[in-house]
Amino acid sequence: MRTPSSASVPASLLLALLSTMMLTQTGCFGLYANLMHAVGANQVPAKFDGLEDTNLAIVTVTDSSHYSDDVSARLLSRNVGEVLTKKLDDVRLVREDKIQEWRDNNGWDSIDFREIGEGIGADKVLGIELTNLRLRDGATMYRGRADVQLSVIDVATGEFLYRGDMDEFTFPVTAGQHTSETSEAKFRKLYLGMLANQIARHFHPYDPSELFALDGMMASQ
Repeated sequence: MRTPSSASVPASLLLALLSTMMLTQTGCFGLYANLMHAVGANQVPAKFDGLEDTNLAIVTVTDSSHYSDDVSARLLSRNVGEVLTKKLDDVRLVREDKIQEWRDNNGWDSIDFREIGEGIGADKVLGIELTNLRLRDGATMYRGRADVQLSVIDVATGEFLYRGDMDEFTFPVTAGQHTSETSEAKFRKLYLGMLANQIARHFHPYDPSELFALDGMMASQ
């Protein structure tokens, strides 16, 4: 006789059974945690879940990108897009080169996200305003910091569907990386990758235990 998988058992029944086990056997904590993960009970919900099934433009502006193309803006938009396409269903990203072309033709100083969205045929725009970006902590240590403001705009109506902010996102949190161990270009890529994951978590459910591993990733770089 086949034993039913956890996918075929209702989450409520699993949680009830596991609660009973916890009361009778303290050694069942690991199993409890694993099955909580399997049924998604430990997931933090998205702050805004309206990006699925849409043509989405991701537009990042930085202190430098008001004047010309900026590598940090491009990297952050690209990284956020990669995460969202993996985590969400049917997110169709407007091509990066199409956004770049629009800004070339209409001016880099424009941060009217709805106007950009209309010009490139997007349904929604995820606007990322990245300010006060710093990659160094002193002369010999890499440690990134930046302030971020997020906006999701419905292009058809101009309505702001979501607004959020991240004040001084810092990575690594507890220690930096010496300048002799890496280059600024490599550290920029690492920092913006971490920041992209944090931004994307506004828009998809995530496991909070993943947050504890962020600084540990430095050792593998």
